[in-house]
Amino acid sequence: MTLRLLSLLAGLAVLGLAGAQTPSPSPAADPATFVPDIARASAGEGNDAFAKGDYKAARHAYLRVLELVPNNLVALVNLGLVEFRAGNPKEAEKYLKQAVQLRLETGPAWLTLGMMELDQGRIDEAFAALSQAVLYEGSNARAHNYLGVVLGRKGWIDGAEQELRRAVELDPAARDAHYNLAVIYLQETPPAIELARRHYFRAIELGGAPDAAIEKTLGTPVEKSSPTPAP
Repeated sequence: MTLRLLSLLAGLAVLGLAGAQTPSPSPAADPATFVPDIARASAGEGNDAFAKGDYKAARHAYLRVLELVPNNLVALVNLGLVEFRAGNPKEAEKYLKQAVQLRLETGPAWLTLGMMELDQGRIDEAFAALSQAVLYEGSNARAHNYLGVVLGRKGWIDGAEQELRRAVELDPAARDAHYNLAVIYLQETPPAIELARRHYFRAIELGGAPDAAIEKTLGTPVEKSSPTPAP
């Protein structure tokens, strides 16, 4: 019975230049905010390639954006995500850290850094990065979910419960957060069985896979019970 990391990469999406950066006709504009049309086109190519799982093409497109607009935060974060997906954590870390050095409050960079650290079992580093992600992206349910996972790994059950509850408040369909809340409730002394039951069944309703250990603890197999809506 463990906190769920199965969808560590699922749901992460690249950022778009449109809306995130505003073009300026001024030749003196900050290069981090001036985005010519050709850069937007390259970013679009990168987004399309990323969606298809073609990380080589996505990398090439985002690097072209950086050639046109050096230090563009969106391109840096997207390159970090591409390298993370492609299994190149050192390259991913380089781009993501460059992004937060340019702008400390770049929440998506902190979130991806935290997930990378968690994926590699560096719990303290993950805690530091995800704390920053929640600070700068307080409405991001995934950030709260992963911070809750880290707090649970550190044995800080009250903090983990608080973060996971915040995740499902922000996104009632956050399947993994519901599952993780069920695990946390079962780790309390005494276990909060009914609360665990509600969130476990909600996770199942949302497409989660049944867990034999949790079902044994709850004493009611999924196929013989009626899910109870989470509060």
